[in-house]
Amino acid sequence: MKNNLLLLLFTLVSPAIWAIDDYEITVLISNYEQDKLLLAHNVGSTIFVDDTVSVNQNGTFTFEAKKDLAAGIYLLVMPPENEFIEVFLTETDRQFSVAFDATTLAENAVFENAPDNSLFYEYLEFMRITRPKMEKLIQTIQEGRAANVNVDAEEKALKTLEQELAGFKKNIIDKHPEKLTTTILKSSQQIDIPAFEGDEMEVRLLEYVYRKNHYFDPIRHDKRFFRSKICYDMITFYMDNLTVPQPDSVIQSVYEVLQLVAPDTVAFKSYFYQYLNKYYGSDLMGMDAVFVHMVKEYTLKGKTDFISEESRAKITQEALLWDKTLIGRTAPNLEHYLLDIEKSIPLKDAEDENRRFALAGQTDLNSVSKPYTVVVFWAPDCSHCKESMPHIVDFYEHHQTEVEVFAVCHTDFRQFGDCAQKLQDYNATKWINTVDPYYKYIKDYHIETTPLILVLDANKKVVYKRIGAEQLELALEQMKKRSK
Repeated sequence: MKNNLLLLLFTLVSPAIWAIDDYEITVLISNYEQDKLLLAHNVGSTIFVDDTVSVNQNGTFTFEAKKDLAAGIYLLVMPPENEFIEVFLTETDRQFSVAFDATTLAENAVFENAPDNSLFYEYLEFMRITRPKMEKLIQTIQEGRAANVNVDAEEKALKTLEQELAGFKKNIIDKHPEKLTTTILKSSQQIDIPAFEGDEMEVRLLEYVYRKNHYFDPIRHDKRFFRSKICYDMITFYMDNLTVPQPDSVIQSVYEVLQLVAPDTVAFKSYFYQYLNKYYGSDLMGMDAVFVHMVKEYTLKGKTDFISEESRAKITQEALLWDKTLIGRTAPNLEHYLLDIEKSIPLKDAEDENRRFALAGQTDLNSVSKPYTVVVFWAPDCSHCKESMPHIVDFYEHHQTEVEVFAVCHTDFRQFGDCAQKLQDYNATKWINTVDPYYKYIKDYHIETTPLILVLDANKKVVYKRIGAEQLELALEQMKKRSK
């Protein structure tokens, strides 16, 4: 059982909770020539180093209580390859020894005065012997069925092994309900789903909801489990496979995960940062709603004191700005000046920089009466705009009876003449072209890059945002389907 760390190791500076302050772990490693050994643990997907010790005169490594450590799963990491074995530090396993061979790791590990560790490694040894037998039988059964060969004996043998494994796990769980080993075994058990009534789709939906609601039940009350790779893998599966990839569902799942790990302040901090960063930079449309929700629900309510005051101010400003144009929100009105393209082009190089454009009155977004509106923020020196504008022009030519384009040239007023020239070059003069010398729209629209495209319905509600110009045709098609 080869374990090898592929992650960087960091030093964690954080107070331990459920602290064990009198631990002593003595480690004897055969066939290990290095003189350093690390004690580390997982938080989310990251490995943090708790201590590093040198080999002593009798050839062992000893980790002593230099600082409090939280009860949980730890790693004995061997540089430079960073291979490791897992050990438990718990209320019962706090002063113990372990001996193992660096070439076989967990396969021959022997513990003294560590009942929880011994129990877990007894299970690992059972699995080391049983799993290859099961895998060989499964392969034989699959090949036999494909060749139309009788495999009754193999199926019977496989069922016997499955029953033995289930019985082995059940015996541990029944006899040692408080052990960390039991929590680990429970975490891998299939959820016992009730028999629901209804048609096939109704039953599948009820089963999905039940599975999702009870997924964390086996680990929910064992705080020692939260700082572990196994917990991280469970949570990752929950987010990737049991969460519908749309904002409301993701928001609910993030809430469930943070509620789960909340008793462990370090784990809570780790997962909070993970999801905050993930959904701040998500390319999936609408997922900015998750970021906004997290800031409003946690940061603005004083639940993230671990974030610096400067960072809290920054993410709060970002979230409140994004909040105004989330999908489903009514788009903020844009009260702008119409750009007179023909008159502005001759003025674009005028000596007086305040006279390099001409305006043709005022307009506003809410006055658009067509069923659909495409709002486009663009800039004359934007390379992506150069690629996108032809798509938007072509789209508008085909749908201008039902779609209006409300374009905003997002640049300094001294460049408005360049906006006019580019619009003429793009043949984009038929739709509503606007400018705002005062940048008033900045307070309502989060414009990080251009072009920024939003698609609104007849009520000016945001239906699509931050999509590519080539996606407008599909977006319109989908909106029409929904309206029917």
